[in-house]
Amino acid sequence: MRGRANAPPLTKSMKLFAQIRMIGWAAIEAAFLLIVLCLLIDIVVGPHPGSFVSNVAKNATGFLQSLPPGVVVGFAAVAVVYAVVKARLPR
Repeated sequence: MRGRANAPPLTKSMKLFAQIRMIGWAAIEAAFLLIVLCLLIDIVVGPHPGSFVSNVAKNATGFLQSLPPGVVVGFAAVAVVYAVVKARLPR
């Protein structure tokens, strides 16, 4: 191909790092989805004292309510900037 530089071949350590990073992100996404699912189940079913779902929902709600509004706005701004930059980068 003309005008494109060939990427260097991936070494074993680079492949291992990429795989660990992929597994780490999958675990983070799964944990986040579990928390969101517990919040939604708690909203639909209602609080039942002593259940896992109500404890997770209570802890997540308490954490989110303790955050100052600037933190939420800051995370949203960083996410928007990241999405815009990522969309403009050539693939």
